[in-house]
Amino acid sequence: MRLLRMSKQAIRAMAENKTRTFLMMLGVIIGVATLTVITSAVLGARAEVMGKVEKWGIDQISVMAGAGRKPGVPQTIPTTLRIEDAQAMLSEIENIKDVSPQINRRDFPVKYAGNSTYGVLIAANPNWSSVWNTRPETGRFLSEEDTGRLARVAVIGKTVQKDLFEDEDPVGKQILVGNNPFEVIGVLEARGTSPTGLDLDTRVVIPLSTGQKRVFNQDYLFMIKTVLHDSSTMGHTVDDVRALLRERHNLQPGVEDDFTIVTPTQVMAIASKLSTIFSVFLILITGISLTVGGIVIANIMFIAVNERREEIGIRRAVGARKVDILVQFLMEAVSVATTGGFIGIIVGLIGLKALAGFIKLPTALMWESIVLALFSAIIVGLLAGIQPAKKAASLNPIEALR
Repeated sequence: MRLLRMSKQAIRAMAENKTRTFLMMLGVIIGVATLTVITSAVLGARAEVMGKVEKWGIDQISVMAGAGRKPGVPQTIPTTLRIEDAQAMLSEIENIKDVSPQINRRDFPVKYAGNSTYGVLIAANPNWSSVWNTRPETGRFLSEEDTGRLARVAVIGKTVQKDLFEDEDPVGKQILVGNNPFEVIGVLEARGTSPTGLDLDTRVVIPLSTGQKRVFNQDYLFMIKTVLHDSSTMGHTVDDVRALLRERHNLQPGVEDDFTIVTPTQVMAIASKLSTIFSVFLILITGISLTVGGIVIANIMFIAVNERREEIGIRRAVGARKVDILVQFLMEAVSVATTGGFIGIIVGLIGLKALAGFIKLPTALMWESIVLALFSAIIVGLLAGIQPAKKAASLNPIEALR
């Protein structure tokens, strides 16, 4: 009953000084709202990355031309990775189930009538569709016949379709890939973005033979995507691939690899590192906001103690103990912070929804983020109220009534 009465007194004190109460809450509201957005956005981003890695293939590895390459980072491509390397990997390494050699070019101009866009041009074999688990939504994919006759045919992504054709059916239409005319034979199903942030729907896939002879005029590759029989032995397979390619490329001991092997674990590590840096930065901002909020609460509570000296003196004179005064002022600080925490959570959820709508921010709202935000607010209120509450409890009732 005593605690209930003190709670009512704390709420009454907050209601009687609305402006002061709002100012005490403001820092907590900002900090908790920021914390709610951060935790939800980070959880959502991590969940999305995991989903994209699964689409990328947890049983696959990629061999990219050049040393020290990172997915999505442009770099000069050496000429040592060849189709024969892909064939040797498939025939000599037991755990490799399939390979997809390909040539990639980013920001390649693609035109149709008066419309133009830039896409990722990929020259690949017909098995590219199964290796990358990306199939045509309409039309068809490349065939062995297309490869054999160096056909000028292309399968385009949904973004390219939208940029060039809008609502028009592109199948059967002629587009310009660079300065080369190609017939659109299919449209790939939507895939969204890669774990590294690349729009996968900007791809334009043409036969590897056509790309080598009629577009790029080169016989070397950008990368070889491989599918494994058993992903649990991926580490051993990576070692086998490295040893095979070093032997084929005549690399002596001590000489750096002229290729980079990328695994799903590495892709997740890159994405996780970026999200961690982002999280630490924003958590620092949140910490500063909550600290400022706590300082504001403490300062205004000190002012309130001085303004309410007479009230404190009367309560002590009619029998209130020091601990009663201490608990009341402490509860006022905690109540202010907790109320600010609830408001901050609501503001954070509204902000999260707005961000998700405007910039397509991936979110994963979980109860842990709300509990963390509310717990942080309570701790801030408790720490901020300790000293003012001690000061109020230590006032001499006779001096307070003068």
